[in-house]
Amino acid sequence: MKIAKIVRWFILLLALLFVVQAASAFTIKTETINPATGPLEPGQQVTARYVLTYDMVTTDLSDETFELSTGLQNPSWDIAVYRDGIAVYTTKKTGYYPVLTEFEISYGEGNTELDIQLRGTVPSSTTGQVLVIKIEHLRGTEVRDTHTVTREVVSAADIEGALALQQQRLKDLKADMDAKAAEGVDISAVQAKYSAASSALTSAASAGPAQAMNYINTAKSNIDEASELLDKAWAEKSVADTGAAIESLDGMINYFVENRSMGSDPQVVAIITKRESAVQFYTQAQDYLNAGNYQMARSKATDGLKKANEALADATALRQKIGEGFSLSGDFLLYIGIGVVVVVLVVVGVVLLRKRRRWDELG
Repeated sequence: MKIAKIVRWFILLLALLFVVQAASAFTIKTETINPATGPLEPGQQVTARYVLTYDMVTTDLSDETFELSTGLQNPSWDIAVYRDGIAVYTTKKTGYYPVLTEFEISYGEGNTELDIQLRGTVPSSTTGQVLVIKIEHLRGTEVRDTHTVTREVVSAADIEGALALQQQRLKDLKADMDAKAAEGVDISAVQAKYSAASSALTSAASAGPAQAMNYINTAKSNIDEASELLDKAWAEKSVADTGAAIESLDGMINYFVENRSMGSDPQVVAIITKRESAVQFYTQAQDYLNAGNYQMARSKATDGLKKANEALADATALRQKIGEGFSLSGDFLLYIGIGVVVVVLVVVGVVLLRKRRRWDELG
C-alpha cells in the first residue's frame, strides 16, 4: 500500500511538471513598443518588436504553430528565426491574423530565437482599447503559452471631457485652499502641487489627444496629492489649536491648585475633569494624524477643542468670581483713589490740629 501511494505521488509530480513545461513554451527576451507608454490616438503609428526563445516537442507528429494577431490597421510583420545567433529563416506577412507553421519555426534543438516586428496604425474608429499584439504558441489545438498587449485609445472628444473635469477639480481645489488659508492653515506644500497641475492642464489644452491625456493624468495626480496635503495641513492646524487651548487651560488650573490651594474645590475639580476629556480627544487626534486619517484627526481635535474651551470659560468665570479679575483701569485705580483720599484727610487733620494749638496759646 505504501509503495502504491508513493507511485501515485510520483506520477502526480510528473504530471505537474509536464503542465509547468506546457505553460512555459516561450520566454520573452526583448519587448519594445513605440510609443512605450501612455494612451494612443486614432491614426497614430505603432511599432512593436518581440524576441522570443521557445521550445518544441519533437517526439511526436503534433503540429506546432505560432498564431499572431493585432487590432492595428494595415499591419505588416517582419519575422526571423535565429539559431545560435544566425538567421536561418526570414519572412514577411500581412493581415490581422498571420500564422507561423511548424515548418517555419522548427529548426531543431539549440539556442533558437523568434524575432517578430510589427508595424500598424490605430484605426480611426477605435474607442476604448486596441489590441497591439497577441502571440500564441499552440500544439495542435492546445494553447501552450500566450502574451497579449492592449493599450488605451483616446479621441479629441475623450480629451475634451477629461480636460473639463480636471479643470473644475482644480478650480474647486483653489477655492478650498483660499478658504483654509483664511483660517490660518499652512498651504505652502499644497501650492506647489496646484501650480504643477495648472501648468499640466494648460499644456493639455494645446496638445494632441495622446499627449494631452498624459498631461491630464499628470494634472489629476497632482490634484489628488494636493487635496491630500490640504487635508493633512488642515488636520495639523486643528490638532495644534486643541493643543494650544489645553496648554492655556493647564496654566489656569495650575493657578487655582498652586497659588490659591483650591485643588479640592468642586468647581476646580469640574474644570480638571473637562480638561482630561479634552486631552483624551487630543491624544486620539494625534494618533489619527500620525496614521494619515486626516478626517478623523480633525473630528477628534474639534471635540477636544470644544471641551477645552468649555473648561477655559469655566476657569475664567471662577477667577472673576474670586476677585482675580482686576486690571489697571478698574480695581487698581480705585485703590489708588482711596489712598489719595486718605492722605488728604491726614494732611487736613494735621493742619487743623496745629491751628487749634495756636488758638489755645492765644486764648
